[in-house]
Amino acid sequence: MTIVLGILTEVRENQQVASFVISHVQKWKDPKLAWNPADHSGLTQVVMPRSLVWVPKLFIYNSMDTKDMLTDDRYDVRIQHTGHVKVNSPQFVSTLCRINIDLFPFDTQFCAIALASPLLSVEEMDVNATQPPVDSYFSGNAEWQVMNVTVKQMKFMEEGEYRAEVHYILHLNRRPTYYITVIVVPTFLISALSILGIFSPGSNDGPRNEKVSLGLGSLLAMTVLLDIVAGAMPKSDAIPLLGYYIMLVILLCAIGVAVSMAMLSMSRSCIQTSKMPPPHYYRLLFLNVCRVVKQNNGVNGVPMNEKPTTITPRFPDLISIYNQLIEVARAQRTYRERIEKQKWQHRVEIEWNKIFARVDFFFLFLFEMFNVLVLVLFLRYAFLPVPPLPENFSI
Repeated sequence: MTIVLGILTEVRENQQVASFVISHVQKWKDPKLAWNPADHSGLTQVVMPRSLVWVPKLFIYNSMDTKDMLTDDRYDVRIQHTGHVKVNSPQFVSTLCRINIDLFPFDTQFCAIALASPLLSVEEMDVNATQPPVDSYFSGNAEWQVMNVTVKQMKFMEEGEYRAEVHYILHLNRRPTYYITVIVVPTFLISALSILGIFSPGSNDGPRNEKVSLGLGSLLAMTVLLDIVAGAMPKSDAIPLLGYYIMLVILLCAIGVAVSMAMLSMSRSCIQTSKMPPPHYYRLLFLNVCRVVKQNNGVNGVPMNEKPTTITPRFPDLISIYNQLIEVARAQRTYRERIEKQKWQHRVEIEWNKIFARVDFFFLFLFEMFNVLVLVLFLRYAFLPVPPLPENFSI
């Protein structure tokens, strides 16, 4: 016996069930059905209803649902004059299939259709299984392609008797295009744009706060994609490859948000010190050293930090005018000090922004490189050869 037709209709990963349309051929010899063609006008073969002859009873014991494609009165058998009988049984079967999701969506599954005799031992009915013929037809669906079909014959012990067992094992290879297009590409683009937004150089207040909000929004979007993947997978302790990829990207973006928040706090602290960055910061980041010196300027020859000398005027009427001039000079000095302080603070902020802008560029390059590296490591599994059937495969 062997299988000559296998069409995959669906695979339900979360229920670990695969459905097929199959057609398997059974051949056996019944000496009671042999005849001499010379005695029957040279007749060498006949076709008759299956219900008129004995047929080996085999059932699919790992099936969730089995339906015959034809009714009993429409099944026929072909009988040769030598007593050899052939029957073709088309069926729709839904079988249990252990799904290994470790390499999802670049995984290969092995789903078996297991047949066995419900009662007869190997002494009463021995089964000889053969590999599918060359002209057999096997087809997958939009998500899976059938790479190969293996027929295995074995025996098992039950109640002290050996019984025959036959496995039709279909090698299913997933087509990953859908998951790459719908999940992998959006995840990569969201993470790349998120990193670009988080570490694009800007000021240290509003825009940087908006960068943190952008990073948190990206994390939420990728969490939704991870939930989509989890909904399609069986509930087990294994995490699919795609799940690892999304979690690594989420972790990368989370670290980026944390680094951006730390840089926000550091930039504010550095600017509030009103001190210029140390020269080695410029050399470390390949920037030109700023040589700005803070100066205390006077007004009209009077030092900024000294009070004008009290002078007794020659004419007493001029005392009030002189006092007013002193107040004007003091107000002008205070205003100029405030202007100089604002200019100095603005200059300090510009220089620190240069430092943190260069640090932003560094982290932007670093995180984007990690993002691309994670994608390359993930996609390399797409080019691995299709694994063979394991020697210890069991249903």
